[in-house]
Amino acid sequence: MENNLSIVKDKFKELPNNIEAEQSVIGSILVTNEIFDEINIIISSINFYDPMHQKIFAAIENLIYKGMLANPITLKNYFEDEKDDLNIPEYLVKITKFSTSTRQATEYSRIIYDMFVRRELIKISEQTIDTAKLNDLNKTLGL
Repeated sequence: MENNLSIVKDKFKELPNNIEAEQSVIGSILVTNEIFDEINIIISSINFYDPMHQKIFAAIENLIYKGMLANPITLKNYFEDEKDDLNIPEYLVKITKFSTSTRQATEYSRIIYDMFVRRELIKISEQTIDTAKLNDLNKTLGL
C-alpha cells in the first residue's frame, strides 16, 4: 500500500499551474490597463504560481492603485535590482505578445484562480496526511 502512494505522489511533483495563462493575463494588463478592474476581482498576486509573476502582478497593482500607467517601461524601475537569470524588463515586453481580449483574460484569470485553489487543497491534504502519520489518533481525537 505504501509503495502505491509513493508512485502516485511522484507523478504529482509539480503543483497545478498554467504559466501561459499567467503570462497572457499579465501581458494583457500591460497592453490595456483598463482590464485590470475586471481581472482584479478574480485574482491577486498571491494566486500566481510563478514567484516572478507574483512580483510583477504586485508591481502592476501598486502602479494602478496609484493611478499610474502600468506597462513594461513604467515597471522597469521595479525590477532593475532583481538578481535573476531572467531579464525582467525584456520579459515584460515579450509577454505583451500574449495579450488577449478582456473576455479571454478574464477566463484565464479564472484558470489561475482555479489552479491556486487546487494547490491550496493539495497543501492542506498533505498537511493533514503528515499530521495523521505523526500524531497518535487517540490524542488527535481527544479520546
